Amino acid sequence: MRMMLLSGILISSTGLMAQETIPADKEGQVKEGTAEERARKRTDQMKTELSLTEGQETQIYAINLAHIMEMDKLHEEQKALKEKMKVEREKTKEKIKVVLTPDQNVIFDQKVEEHKKKQEENKMNHQH
Repeated sequence: MRMMLLSGILISSTGLMAQETIPADKEGQVKEGTAEERARKRTDQMKTELSLTEGQETQIYAINLAHIMEMDKLHEEQKALKEKMKVEREKTKEKIKVVLTPDQNVIFDQKVEEHKKKQEENKMNHQH
């Protein structure tokens, strides 16, 4: 029961801290120190907010560090997957263009551009 409560607090505080304004690169990845520094910062904040004991602080730091390292790994995997998807879309588009007539290719290219513009508009409308 105590572990479930601790997990709930960790998840809640992680969500709150994620709302802080932190500079990000163009892929949206947070750039603020090493995993250890970010885990220390998160743990220090939790220590202050939750009045953690030294034993709790040590355990929370280990949990935070493991979480941050796993999330960093998943973000890298996600970036690699996005790149693979982009390559696959381009290959498919090229295969389609070979089958189409020149007139159809013009229309196809226009539709692709319209779709890109619409995606950019949606992206801009959904940013904070």
